[in-house]
Amino acid sequence: MTEKTYSETKREYIENYFFSKKPQALSVNAYIYAISVIILFSVASMLMFQSKSIAILTGATIGLLFFRIFLYPYKIKKRRFEMRVPDVQINKWLIEDLKIKIKQKAIDHLLLHDEPLTDEQFIIIPYPVFHPTQKIGDEQLHRVSTKDGFFNYSVWNVQVLVLGMNYLSYYFCSYNWLDDTILNEKSSEFFYEDIALVKSDVEQVNFACKWNNGLLNEAHILKLINISGDFLYLVTELPELQQSPDTVINQEHAVQVLRIILRQIRKNKKPNNDPIIQFPTGSSQTDDKLLESA
Repeated sequence: MTEKTYSETKREYIENYFFSKKPQALSVNAYIYAISVIILFSVASMLMFQSKSIAILTGATIGLLFFRIFLYPYKIKKRRFEMRVPDVQINKWLIEDLKIKIKQKAIDHLLLHDEPLTDEQFIIIPYPVFHPTQKIGDEQLHRVSTKDGFFNYSVWNVQVLVLGMNYLSYYFCSYNWLDDTILNEKSSEFFYEDIALVKSDVEQVNFACKWNNGLLNEAHILKLINISGDFLYLVTELPELQQSPDTVINQEHAVQVLRIILRQIRKNKKPNNDPIIQFPTGSSQTDDKLLESA
């Protein structure tokens, strides 16, 4: 038997997190009913066969059946539920996969292998997939409530901004975290000097949703508008989905970073080689956030 890799083990824990539900314990009445049935059949068999041994065997057989049909599945489900990893670990694993797998897919798709990029030049903006699509079925969309009142989701739309020296690259994909599959890839590029407007906004929307009574009404948007009229709208948060704060970027800071770069370009100054986005130091939970205020 081959030893499982870290990735395989992590994937099993993630699946267990989404699919293990707290089992309902058997009621007192169920136990009373089972004991009554065991006694009834034991007494009946003793009267019928005039044998205590047969009565004991009958009672033991019915008790074993009760255990196998009702108690054993409950114990298995209870054990699986108790093995669920904490919410904070799930968040760390998600961010780990976004920073490693999705970032690398962005580099591959945008053909940026020869670019001297640092981690600080990537802004990763995820938000949950909230309704079925042509390639994402309803049965693939799951969410789990966390102890602190938020939700963790199984499928994500991931937007990546790559802050190059002369141009801004954009990569998008849908990431089925449970299956570890990536689909719906697309990309585009903007030269900094062609970007006319960068702003953050809150829009009233009318999005169909699997949850929240079937509707979403508000979206936080990061807007980049080109002088040609082309635009790039990035969804930074859908507040009604209540995704974990660790997966929500600091939208205002992202806007500030882009504006600083544009000012440098317009002053005929290229961005220097210092990190464009500074991440804070502190607790491990803070370090794992995708983007924080510098």
